[in-house]
Amino acid sequence: MANQRAKRGTRKNSRAYSAASGAVGTIFNIVLIIVVAMVTYRLSVFAFQYGVRIFGEPPMSEEPGQEVTVTIEDGMDFDGIAQTLYDSGLIRDKGLFRIQELLSNYSEDGFAEGTYTLSTAMTPEELMDTMAGSGEDLQGQ
Repeated sequence: MANQRAKRGTRKNSRAYSAASGAVGTIFNIVLIIVVAMVTYRLSVFAFQYGVRIFGEPPMSEEPGQEVTVTIEDGMDFDGIAQTLYDSGLIRDKGLFRIQELLSNYSEDGFAEGTYTLSTAMTPEELMDTMAGSGEDLQGQ
């Protein structure tokens, strides 16, 4: 008789353990789904904001801005140009400027060598227009 009671107790413990383990597994799955959703949301917001910056990056300062003289030497690669613009305070992010250049028409023709008077009130697109030799207001010398 004691043997039968022990078996019943073991079955009850086994059922309770199984139910508890199922509940813990369900809670873990819910928490995992919530974490994945939060990470996905944050990455989506970041990607959207970065995309907006690619096509609508504002100038470093408002008009009239500060004039800066920049020299593009013969054979200078784009990374050197981006570094020069960054060091001069004309752009905020070299990587973003690289993407803007790749999505523009200037990536095929490149920028004309010369010395340019640029302004911190110019958008990255205006900077590229000027350095490509197609800017109307400021020209390379």
